Amino acid sequence: MYDSICHPDDFSWKESDFAGVTNKVLNTNPNTGGLTVLTRMDAGAEIPAHHHDIADELVYVLEGDFIENGQHYRPGTVFFAQAGTKHGPHHSQHGCVVLTQFSKTLDFVLD
Repeated sequence: MYDSICHPDDFSWKESDFAGVTNKVLNTNPNTGGLTVLTRMDAGAEIPAHHHDIADELVYVLEGDFIENGQHYRPGTVFFAQAGTKHGPHHSQHGCVVLTQFSKTLDFVLD
C-alpha cells in the first residue's frame, strides 16, 4: 500500500543553483530525509563534480542524454553513486530528464 500517490504534472519545475537545471521534488521520506526528485537539464547544462557524505544517489535516465564524467547514458540506464563517492560533472549535450533517488538527507559537497 502506498502512503501517497502523485503525478509529476502536479508539481512545478523549480530553479536549482545551476543554470539550465530545474527540479521537481516528488517525495520526501520523513524518517530518513531521502528524496525522490525529477531533474530536467537543458542542452549544455552542467552540475559540477561533487559528492554526498551521507546520501547514496541513484539516477534513472528517462529521456535525452545524461553524461556523467564523460560517460554517456541513454534512456533506461541507471547510474549509482554510493555516499562519499566523488561523481560528476553531470551534464547533457541535448537536454535530459532523470529521476533521482537520494537515500538520506541531501548533502551536496563540491569537489
